[in-house]
Amino acid sequence: MLPPAEFARQLLKEAEETHPWLHHPLFPLIFEGKLSRDQVRAIIRQQGAFFLDTLRHAAWKIISVGGPMPTWEDLQRQRSLIPLVVEEGGEDTVGGTQTGHSILFVRLCEALGFTRDEVFNTEYLPTTIIEKNELFALQRAGTIEALCGGNIATESINATHVLRMAKALETHYGVPKSALDFYYVHAHVEEDHCDRAVRILTELCVTEAAQKTGLSAMRRAIIVRRICVDGLMEAFVKNRD
Repeated sequence: MLPPAEFARQLLKEAEETHPWLHHPLFPLIFEGKLSRDQVRAIIRQQGAFFLDTLRHAAWKIISVGGPMPTWEDLQRQRSLIPLVVEEGGEDTVGGTQTGHSILFVRLCEALGFTRDEVFNTEYLPTTIIEKNELFALQRAGTIEALCGGNIATESINATHVLRMAKALETHYGVPKSALDFYYVHAHVEEDHCDRAVRILTELCVTEAAQKTGLSAMRRAIIVRRICVDGLMEAFVKNRD
């Protein structure tokens, strides 16, 4: 068993080294402008299966904290996760100005030429559905699984990925910067999300069993992210060559 802080550092290192958003061959094709605009539109539209539902995904982090009766520590952990839910749902609901991340995703899709009805009636690939179902299952499984399967596995690397996506869409695919807030907002908030997760995990992952649970959850999340990206590659790149 590792000291909890070292365990968290090792999780972050593995996520950075293995996450498909950083290492899958699909994304350099987008970043370098080698796909058609229609291919990129189709890929981003598929991502709505998850990105349109991130408020519920975030809310499960709070629901998963504690057992049948909460402890004092459970209450504190629940409270520490509230800002994540507010950010996902929109700070404009509590007097701020930033709207919800799912709303920003809809605006991105509209800038790519989709109608709102098209966005919400997307026919998702089986691999896309597999990804979403597993990511939500991790959120429901418990606090360690929720944090390692979400904040650690993906949010820890997402700031790098979203800035690359935003630059590519503006440079190669004609999307104005004003329509790319979905990416720029995530680039700003993900470090805080990850830091909150690390602080909680260093309190929880103090046994070998807890660390095995966390490592497994992170790897499960990264694997299904890869399954989804493989499906996108197969459907929209290889089958269109």
